[in-house]
Amino acid sequence: MLEGRREDARAHFTRAQSQTSRRTPEPLRARLAFELGAVLLDEGGTQAAESVVAWAESFSRRPSSDVLHLSALIADRRGRRGEAIAFYRRAIARAGAALSPLSRVLELRNLAETLAHESPAEALTMYRHALETLRAHELDPRAAPALHNGLAYAAICAGDLDLAQSELAAAARDATRLRLPLMKAYASYNRSIVAELRDELDEATAAIAEAQALSAAEKLRDLEAWCGIREAWLALKRKDRPAAERAAALARKLSGSGHAEALATLDAIFTLLDGDHLGAAKRLGDLAHAYLERSDLVTALALLLWRSVAYRKANAVKGAKAAAREACALRLRGPVRVSPSWWSRELLEAARLDGDGRCASDLLDTTVGILDVPRQGVEVIGDEIRVNGSALPSDAWQRRSGARVLRRLFALLAEAHPQLISRDELTDALWPESEGDKAVRNLYAATKDLRRVLAGSPGLRLVAREGGYVLETDSNVRFVSRSGERG
Repeated sequence: MLEGRREDARAHFTRAQSQTSRRTPEPLRARLAFELGAVLLDEGGTQAAESVVAWAESFSRRPSSDVLHLSALIADRRGRRGEAIAFYRRAIARAGAALSPLSRVLELRNLAETLAHESPAEALTMYRHALETLRAHELDPRAAPALHNGLAYAAICAGDLDLAQSELAAAARDATRLRLPLMKAYASYNRSIVAELRDELDEATAAIAEAQALSAAEKLRDLEAWCGIREAWLALKRKDRPAAERAAALARKLSGSGHAEALATLDAIFTLLDGDHLGAAKRLGDLAHAYLERSDLVTALALLLWRSVAYRKANAVKGAKAAAREACALRLRGPVRVSPSWWSRELLEAARLDGDGRCASDLLDTTVGILDVPRQGVEVIGDEIRVNGSALPSDAWQRRSGARVLRRLFALLAEAHPQLISRDELTDALWPESEGDKAVRNLYAATKDLRRVLAGSPGLRLVAREGGYVLETDSNVRFVSRSGERG
């Protein structure tokens, strides 16, 4: 298990299970159930892990600490967070009768991990207690790097970046000495978060590249996908949209169900950058409320503030204020200062502008945003877009809808600018032979693809409005006819 050879571990645990009987000491049998169930759970076998719980409980009416711990992990995996926390607390209460004090260490660690996004201060206390227990009983030192990593992450959630940095140094040092590549990769991943929150983007990018390389070398697919998501976010902060798209595409190839919400958040951010502000606001609101259902106050705070930003961009002031106030209200439920994910300068501005007076007072300050892209000169000539004098490359138009359709759609919108064109006019012009429903679906897909094309043209946006579409522009964009300037 510690060497990462999970298939071999599962085979050994299964053989051990086959050799147990009612004469096997209960603490040993329960510990075996936990180890085997945890391996099965990591492989996606929730029902298989539940069968191990049933097997263990068939020997005893009173579940032991390790079996309760496994039940907590299963509940956590199923998204039943309250149930998981109750199981964790029961497991810790009975840890004195477990096979080893290591059970208490692992139970404290997993409960702390569950609480980090709701109550960072409580999580910090539990991680510290777990480390103290590990040292006091002189238990396996290979458990220490995970505890240092977890403590560091809880410190990030609490806004204590100095503590996080010192714990990550300890995690990396111990992981290197004990040859635990997974823990070293997690230390690099978390170090990237600390550097980003300090506006040290070069250091953050180097750290996530290190974590990604370690993950790929050790075939840690889950962590590699998380690295791709974080790299995409950092690329947006560096104002490198193509790099963000590439990193997001790689993350999608590697992703599992556990990455779905983070990838959906990344898509919502792309939608915001592409100019569909109301669409982004809806997506961000839905995601924030999904996180709230799991009591993830930290991520929900960030996404609600991003929702406020999106509404403000759409000139929907009431929506912006409502979203910001909802975010600020979360701070009454816990001392939330920062989110390890999606934190940006725009969020502090939203809290100050549209939240209540005290909302932004102790939020973790950051000066780097993703919307403050330097304005390049953009010219539109028919179906051609030039950025700083250079036409968009032909491969930028190569999307699923087809370059010819996208150029024709853009030319129609450019010719009508600043007026909008109705959906019916566009479908009749682009797909005159298609039936109504099919033409509407084609148009929806084409407008989505066109927004992706326009992402490379700062200040030029496609917006849905009043049953049609229109190009919106900033002051850096001008429309030029073949014979001269039009506006």
